[in-house]
Amino acid sequence: MKDRSYTASREIWISGINPVREALRSGMPGIREMAAARTDQRTRELLEWGKNRGIPVREMTRDGLTALVGHAHHQGVALRTGEYPYASIEALLERPAAEREPLIVLDCIQDPQNLGAILRSACFLGARGVVIPKDRSAQITAAAIKVAAGATSYLPVVQTVNLARSLELMKDAGLWIVGLDLEGDRSIYEADLSMPLALVIGNEQKGMRPLVRKHCDLLVKIPARGPLQSLNAAAAGAVALAEVQRRRAVMPGS
Repeated sequence: MKDRSYTASREIWISGINPVREALRSGMPGIREMAAARTDQRTRELLEWGKNRGIPVREMTRDGLTALVGHAHHQGVALRTGEYPYASIEALLERPAAEREPLIVLDCIQDPQNLGAILRSACFLGARGVVIPKDRSAQITAAAIKVAAGATSYLPVVQTVNLARSLELMKDAGLWIVGLDLEGDRSIYEADLSMPLALVIGNEQKGMRPLVRKHCDLLVKIPARGPLQSLNAAAAGAVALAEVQRRRAVMPGS
């Protein structure tokens, strides 16, 4: 594997037991430091992995770690590195049915602030993962992680080189693809949202690309009730996912 170097501006903190474990397990390059504010068995195992790789370990208080990573949802452990450990779409879809949806699919969201806000609301509202394209899209950077306020400690993010292909894999796994579109066929408040699904949110200015729209099984819109005719991507995604979860909560037997 090629050696990589990272500038300080690209350094990020990966926090949370599972994200740190996956970063160490994958052999991700560029890890510069591990910080820990707990001493339980799981953390000791992570520290042992880190020491075996020659990664310096800093022991500190929870408040100190909170100040270091910028949020309190670090679960007591973090890595300082130059890149984020993305999940794979295959691993996400191999999970038990109840643990792999709803998914959020972002079609070329370009503002890191929007990306971070979507991650935060997706985590709060029970999404099981977020999928983003590798090109023409904001990535998981320090800026996005800060706005996400700890969501990346719990929510897997997939980076895909072919978003259309990933949508096909979701369909093969039994998910319906529901696109959020201003010109949607029906109101999100009238659509059937009971099936396993992935919710697609388009670019801030242009919405979904034609090929991505073509892969949607259903296009829904959030009807305007006031003088403004649209929401920004982060707000629209939060409204839509909240409606998905509200509908499921009132279903018989849920």
